[in-house]
Amino acid sequence: MPLQKCKKSEYKGKIKMDNILNSIGHELKFSNFVRAENCTLFDDKGDRYLDLESGVWSTPVGHCHPRITQVLSEQSGKMIHSGYCYLNPIVGSAASKILEITGIKTGKCVFLCSGSEAVEFSVQLISKISSKPYFLTMKNCYLSAYGISGERSGNRWIHFDWMNEGNTDKIDFSKIAAFVFEPGSSLGLVHFPPKELIQQIVNRVRECGGYVITNEVTTGTGRTGRWFGYNHFDIIPDIVAIGKGLGNGYPVSCVAIAESVTEKIDPKKFHYGQSHQNDPLGAAVALGVIDVIEKEGLLQRAVTIGEKIRCRFNRMKDEYGIIKEVRGRGLMIAVEFQKNDGFSFAEKINEELLKRNVILAKRPGHEVFRIDPALTIQEEQVEYFLCTIEEIISSLRVQS
Repeated sequence: MPLQKCKKSEYKGKIKMDNILNSIGHELKFSNFVRAENCTLFDDKGDRYLDLESGVWSTPVGHCHPRITQVLSEQSGKMIHSGYCYLNPIVGSAASKILEITGIKTGKCVFLCSGSEAVEFSVQLISKISSKPYFLTMKNCYLSAYGISGERSGNRWIHFDWMNEGNTDKIDFSKIAAFVFEPGSSLGLVHFPPKELIQQIVNRVRECGGYVITNEVTTGTGRTGRWFGYNHFDIIPDIVAIGKGLGNGYPVSCVAIAESVTEKIDPKKFHYGQSHQNDPLGAAVALGVIDVIEKEGLLQRAVTIGEKIRCRFNRMKDEYGIIKEVRGRGLMIAVEFQKNDGFSFAEKINEELLKRNVILAKRPGHEVFRIDPALTIQEEQVEYFLCTIEEIISSLRVQS
């Protein structure tokens, strides 16, 4: 049993959170977790919880991985922050590694603080080098929390509804500055467009002098069983925006930019200055995360464990009749439930899982769960989760 009692924490008394503003759109369920290790969270009473979301999908090598905590300790003792006129060599080393795994053989990188910032930086950069008026993206994607990419207003963006429109005939590709492609999250619902469609869009955009940006904030850093979501579509973007998992919980992101873009940048016209650009601590962490994924064989592990989870859920789908669809690649998995007049299957299952110390949040407004554990999740934890949720689903079938 992976969730047995452990030694009580040194934290004592009630932990107050009324001075914290919760504006993320999800209900706060706990405020007393004091320690984390891989996929296990520990509260101040000594209870353990299984985290199947990797925090906010952000810890692909698990909470507090020993190698990453070592990197944080060692680099923070050397140099944390850079100035505008000087850099630490670790930034160049991390950039070289990211260009290698993205497949962008010649290019440049910039390290930033969040996935939203990485996507917004990418869009602003293209705005400076292209005179074309529009950006193209898929309907129901999420790009950023702010800026041009966060607003996605009709006067700058064309939203292609790939799930309901059969072709791209209505798109005027001559006016597209860049195709901003999110390869599979779809507002957390996990839908993957057809490879042939994406390749067609990419080819049309490039034929007309546009660029391709991929938003790898949620699909990158091994989450889908390959380094990046776009690897499943056999394309190489001009710009790759990477966030979340790159820092394994530490706030660092990166934009990898092909030479075909950087050679068009006029340094006198494009300025982007913020205080934590290309900081050595973030770069060191990113390099450490990539190293762990490579040395521990976590890309293949994501494929193997993901297949096991989807296979079990598909069997539950056939046996119990309350699951509508199972979707996923690697360890990015969505389980969608049938609509039910009496109560929400997803909400009820979530309630029951929390009672059993398993954290798996329902997507707001949808009958969908996202399953995004660390690529380092233990086999016994996977089995505990699958047995627990099947027990809950089988009981709900009787009630419904």
